Amino acid sequence: MSHRKTLPHADFLKELTNFQSLGSLILPFHPDSELGDDWEEHYPEHLLSNDNGLYHDTQNAHPALWRLLCLGWVRTFARRHPRNRHELQVRVYLLPADVGGKYIERNSHDWDHVKKLMTYIDSSKEAWDGTQDINGNNSVTILSRPSDRDSLFYLFNSLPSPSPSSNLSCPFSSYAIDSLLDKGTGLPGFKTELHTYQRRSAAMMIRREAEPTRALDPRLEEIECPGGGLAFYDRITGIVLRQPRYYDEAKGGLLSETMGLGKTLICLAAILATKGHWPQIPPECSLNQHRTRFEVGSLVQMAATAANRERIPWRSYLPLMSSGNEDLGSCRRVLEQNMPTYSIPAPESRRSRRPTVILPEKTIRLCSTTLVVVPRNLLSHWKSEIAKHIEKEALKVLDLDSNESVTPAAEDLLLYDIIILTKTRLIEEMSLESNLRNACSCVDTDRCRCSVKSGYNSPLKDLHFLRIIVDEGHDFSTFARKNSAVAALASIRVERRWIVSGTPSSGLLGVEASTATIETLGGLDGNDGQLIQAILESRRSSGLATETNASVRNSTLQQERKDLEKLGSIAIDFLNLQPWSNTKGNDAASWKQYIMPAEDGQRKPKSLASVLESLVVRHRIDDIEKEINLPPLHNRTVWLEPTWHDKLSLNLFILNLAVNAVTSERIDQDYMFHSKNRVSLNQLITNLRYSGFYWTGFTKEEIVKSIGLSRKYLENKLKSGESEEDSGELRKGDYDLLQRAIRVGETALSSPSWTAFSAAHELGLYVDDFPDDARKAWSLSEDEPTGPLIMGAPQLSKAQHYVDTHLYAPDPGSGLAALGESTMEKLWQGVQPKLSESTKTIVYNSDESGLVLFEPSPQKAKDALISTSIQKPVLLGKRTISRTKSTTSPSKSAKQYDNDLILQVSTKSATSTEEQPPTNQPPKLKSAMKSSTRKQPVDPIDPSSILSKTRLSGTASAKLSYLLDRVVSLHESEKIIIFYEGDNIAFYIAQTLEVLGIRFLIYTGSLSAARKSAYIATFNATETFRVLLMDVRQAAHGLHIAAASRIFFVNPVWQPTVEAQAIKRAHRIGQTKPVFVETLVLKDTLEDRMLQRRKKMSTQEHHKAEKSLLDDDVMEQLIKDADFLPLLEEEMRDVRRQMAPLKVPQRLFGRVSVGLQGEDLDQDLLFPEGVKEKKRKRQVGDGGAMGKRKMVGSVTIPRKA
Repeated sequence: MSHRKTLPHADFLKELTNFQSLGSLILPFHPDSELGDDWEEHYPEHLLSNDNGLYHDTQNAHPALWRLLCLGWVRTFARRHPRNRHELQVRVYLLPADVGGKYIERNSHDWDHVKKLMTYIDSSKEAWDGTQDINGNNSVTILSRPSDRDSLFYLFNSLPSPSPSSNLSCPFSSYAIDSLLDKGTGLPGFKTELHTYQRRSAAMMIRREAEPTRALDPRLEEIECPGGGLAFYDRITGIVLRQPRYYDEAKGGLLSETMGLGKTLICLAAILATKGHWPQIPPECSLNQHRTRFEVGSLVQMAATAANRERIPWRSYLPLMSSGNEDLGSCRRVLEQNMPTYSIPAPESRRSRRPTVILPEKTIRLCSTTLVVVPRNLLSHWKSEIAKHIEKEALKVLDLDSNESVTPAAEDLLLYDIIILTKTRLIEEMSLESNLRNACSCVDTDRCRCSVKSGYNSPLKDLHFLRIIVDEGHDFSTFARKNSAVAALASIRVERRWIVSGTPSSGLLGVEASTATIETLGGLDGNDGQLIQAILESRRSSGLATETNASVRNSTLQQERKDLEKLGSIAIDFLNLQPWSNTKGNDAASWKQYIMPAEDGQRKPKSLASVLESLVVRHRIDDIEKEINLPPLHNRTVWLEPTWHDKLSLNLFILNLAVNAVTSERIDQDYMFHSKNRVSLNQLITNLRYSGFYWTGFTKEEIVKSIGLSRKYLENKLKSGESEEDSGELRKGDYDLLQRAIRVGETALSSPSWTAFSAAHELGLYVDDFPDDARKAWSLSEDEPTGPLIMGAPQLSKAQHYVDTHLYAPDPGSGLAALGESTMEKLWQGVQPKLSESTKTIVYNSDESGLVLFEPSPQKAKDALISTSIQKPVLLGKRTISRTKSTTSPSKSAKQYDNDLILQVSTKSATSTEEQPPTNQPPKLKSAMKSSTRKQPVDPIDPSSILSKTRLSGTASAKLSYLLDRVVSLHESEKIIIFYEGDNIAFYIAQTLEVLGIRFLIYTGSLSAARKSAYIATFNATETFRVLLMDVRQAAHGLHIAAASRIFFVNPVWQPTVEAQAIKRAHRIGQTKPVFVETLVLKDTLEDRMLQRRKKMSTQEHHKAEKSLLDDDVMEQLIKDADFLPLLEEEMRDVRRQMAPLKVPQRLFGRVSVGLQGEDLDQDLLFPEGVKEKKRKRQVGDGGAMGKRKMVGSVTIPRKA
């Protein structure tokens, strides 16, 4: 008897219909075989028997087939191949895993043999019929099908646009979808006309929430069997199924419409359309949940209970049912008193032998509320969007925007349609021991829920919410699993879950954002489909298979894995997406095995694509462009000639690197580019990039030390017999490099203006026609009577303020010289102790060439000049709001002032060191929402006076001069955003804007959430502030700043995605003007080469160097090879040639840009309703426009967010 007949349940196994055809094998044919052209079934022993004429070495050639034959998992049929009589054709049938489980025991390890067999079996129909050319290499195996090599970027941007259907079993959800899709009727309670794509996205959200689609298990591939029918194969485990396995998609997902296309509006539309909808009772809690009445209830009570049990959204219907003077208040109250609930049994005690306290069941209330969790800086945005787009009575909204606010009781919370709270508040609220309040403030102590009692239980835990929306939810994906944020979200009982983010990770970025960084000549109007398609195709492949650079390849692989880990965290921990969230023993699926790319970049086909389709709601950009047209976007790079001071600052950094490279001999840890110095080197390069705008961080002492170290090194080398031409230890060219570095250092030390700027940490401003009698008193450096006066912005602002507050005195300039002496004396008194301390160890000795010599103390080479270049720059100020009132001249004339008032003004002698009291106090500022209607005033300064001719003619920074020209010419007609990196750059710009009387706001990371919200709201809604300086790192957090149509980048941004997101703050829905973007670059400098390199980099290279430009090998070499910029002698001698002149010199006196001295700087800000920052005690040291260097400005300090 054969082995096949000894198997149990032979009758079942004889039925070939229970098996699935897999494919065929071609085996060598034994020449003595008597096998014919008809199919004959063969068993394991036949394959080994020479008597039967089959290939006798089958066990060694196909051990997997042999093992499966022995197990009874496969059946084989063989014949001579019709096209080659010397070959054996074998058809293989497999018993699927979901068939015959009670007849044959399946061992998971044996499925590995199926995986091995799949590598040999030809699954094509031609091979099955024996019609293929067996001489060619045309075998088609299941594993030879192309793997998923498409990049995450390509898959994300290729997702089909939402196409929702209202054909649902729930009539209320169907009605909600219809109300969104029907443009004719509109959405009741919604004031804004939605775009069609917004309607579709909101409808798709409801569609996925109400009836999630049953999707094929993403682990399975559908394969067409050559003998007919379909099978479903799991490539990782080797399991083959006859019937597909389905899982419900998540009730929620990722709303990832591209930046600026109204994601908040879409969410509000979905919330309003489903107002009053109820969540379902969880299946595990649905048994025995019918409410038991101990007495017969009234008809109204029973009707209310039935309505709630059937999940009828009565909240949205009651307003429609009310007509005339009919009062449905009593009906509403009964419905609210009979809200649906369910019970959760108390956990069983583990100590069965000890008496334990029996805990009661926990009652959970169903509620139709949507929780909205937002970053603190977006809280006011949501509130303003609700007020703007939703009718006042349409939605009942509660915002828990303060840690001091008490959370209402559960029975009160469920009456709201929306509850908005910050992420921080959510974490504190859901923790076991909440510390939100410091003292009990409850009236009813029996119901006190204050945290002063131990075991505070948040009322949020007593409710089962309809929906939760986490805005900018990509932050959630960065949290480590099982931390406080994940635990807080997991502890909320909610049916529908959404994360809202246009950029869930760096790989999940819309292709349209990439166009924002492309330079345009005529403007990109958003309809350039060919450009977008070209970008998409260029990034279709992940590039891992073809990338030859191992470093770039590994970096790209790590970046994609990082992106997919974030996506997995969202899918598993937040959305509970099956099968990835299944527990062990319950068909658990490994995200790492199926979704994460292998070392060669391959993923399981269709797994990632199917996951993205089940999670993401977003439109393809070409579908959106059919409906809306954003204004054109113009993006250009502006190359500027660096000033003498720009070149000197950059040269000092190159001096820094050159001296270190030569004296360390580029070896060991003394060399700055050694791997152990990466942190310090990164800071040095960051400072070098800041110096492209301006830099005063180097001290005189450090340059002297660097020169001395260089000379000592050269002296030692020359003593040892080496020269410039020698090729010994001194590398060729290093001698010249050090000599040039020494000359750069000497140039800096011999420059009075650089020495003054460096000591005082001032950006030099050049003033023409300053009063002669006060020039010397106010000069920041050695004054040249024939050239412009060099001043710092704080000092110029102080002089300006003095004159403008004395315009109607007999002589507005009287006392200006005395004030200058006093001001500069205080400035240098603060600087001198530091200079004295820094020069204690320096020995000066002038040789014949006038060079400075000294004996440096023994130290490492990298400690010479590097000490300050690797330090973070000292913050110049803290005030982030303009003190300026107005740029117009005063409306009063001198005749309007009473002569007696003028006589009462205390005019001190010219030698006085105190400011004279003002004789022109302007009126209070008008409301921020109103514009001034006063007529253009008469010039208060006598045209013959030198004060009327005093002009700001230029600055020491080429970029600042260009910005001032542009801002002055544009700010009255357009609002402007200036993106910067490094707060000191912002303060330098702000100081000068204040001198010109242009009001500004600085949006930096140190602001509190309330102040951030106030700055954005004020900038968007009022005409008070027309210039916003923003840290580019703060520009990627869902901000809407469509009021601005001019964008300036002070420095080129290394990361294109960061630049794109910054631009999309303004180029978005709501923008009505063309948007112009300008990136300022100093010509032929290192930042110029950095920008050129960035443009040539591939996506993989960008991923590798995402955190630091030093991670790009080419950029690192460019920095090592950086050369000194030429400094001309005539520029050194001519002060006017050291500056960047303004195209239009700006008048300084008589602008009446009077500061709000002693007044509330926040009076024109639009803070969120009921929110006002607590003010701290004002600090000492006003320091003029923006505060003394290294001192806190005389302003209100916002508390940390």
